[in-house]
Amino acid sequence: MESSIFSDFSMLFIKLVMAIIAVYVIILILNFLRDKFISKVTDPKKEGISDLLALLSKLFFLSGFGFIIGNIVQQILEMGAGRNHMVTAVNFRGDWDYLTFGIILIFVGIGLKSGKKMLE
Repeated sequence: MESSIFSDFSMLFIKLVMAIIAVYVIILILNFLRDKFISKVTDPKKEGISDLLALLSKLFFLSGFGFIIGNIVQQILEMGAGRNHMVTAVNFRGDWDYLTFGIILIFVGIGLKSGKKMLE
């Protein structure tokens, strides 16, 4: 019986990102339909996709660090809960999947931030 503190948090994060994108697309469609059919006033300020890129950039960047810190804390706690408390050598074997997922998220966040700068 293996129980993990992080039981499928990466899948939960992916579902959260997909929900944010879906809600943002629905809001964009509603704003477009409102501007097209209801309100004939043109706004010179158009946010477009840059707000979504800014939001996703911050989300990916912060959650990437969260996954990294969480995975390191998990590994430290698992080493402390081991049977051999007197082991002097540090064992770096273990489940580092969330660490790599966090690093990937940070780089995606940096890419989204640079994409937002390119749009402006």
